[in-house]
Amino acid sequence: MNSRAITFLKPEHLAPIRSLSLRARHIVEGMIAGLHKSPYHGFSAEFLEYRPYLPGESTRRIDWRKYAKTDRTVVRLYEDETNLFAHILLDKSGSMAMKSHEGFSKFDYARTLAASLAWILIRQKDAAGLTCFDNDIRLYMAPRSTNRRLNAILRYLQDLSPGRETGCGHAIDHMAQRLTKRGLSIVISDFFDDPGSIIRGLRHLRFKRQDVIIFWILDPAELAFSHDGPLRIHDLETGKELALDSQTAREHFMRGFCSHRTQIERACKELAIDCDIISTRTPFQKALLAALDKRRRLC
Repeated sequence: MNSRAITFLKPEHLAPIRSLSLRARHIVEGMIAGLHKSPYHGFSAEFLEYRPYLPGESTRRIDWRKYAKTDRTVVRLYEDETNLFAHILLDKSGSMAMKSHEGFSKFDYARTLAASLAWILIRQKDAAGLTCFDNDIRLYMAPRSTNRRLNAILRYLQDLSPGRETGCGHAIDHMAQRLTKRGLSIVISDFFDDPGSIIRGLRHLRFKRQDVIIFWILDPAELAFSHDGPLRIHDLETGKELALDSQTAREHFMRGFCSHRTQIERACKELAIDCDIISTRTPFQKALLAALDKRRRLC
């Protein structure tokens, strides 16, 4: 992997690009150009074109052309079997509007990642769909592998804005109920919800034979609470305000967040879920390449 490929494209460099589709294309094409190895099928944990011929199967299923070239008896999978069905779950709750620095809010960062992931998946001929949620599912687009589906996802994301209170765990669980096929579920959220509810939703996804990737998007101020002096804290979801001194706020927030993070990370490890905690200052390519690298190491 070319180390330079993950450093030159930072979120603030892309902030002036208003078109989400143009921004996603810029990210993806820049990332592909910086790789020594093509990332196509990078999100699939299996080789999805051929499988060994099994004794007892009809010989008509053998790919004889492949046999002539390699002297191996393999079976070409049908199209329905070869596509990776990927569901991108995007959190649009009010807390995702958090922004403490120049550049992107958590929501803008998250939807840019979602657009880039959809671009990669559909370009590699896999099927990608989009699910957006706050305290429940607000949109469901079934996975398709067509440019029409990609354009629909990008158009929707372009006009999307954060809104209601969070119900991340409930929404993930509700989504899992819909799934009937084995596939990939990518959850992009700040995960500010009851950890027990989130873990139940993730466990349900795994029960439904989903390979799960988490992009846990956080603002730098949430990762390192460093405010001084008196604070007036505004809840982006309920509108409530609370006045606190910085020391009390720091102690309560960091204690609660550390416990919250530990519970979810422990559950992800037990469930074999890839969990990447990402600051909105992190270059997009770095986040995407880390996920692609994990997928490749599973192949």
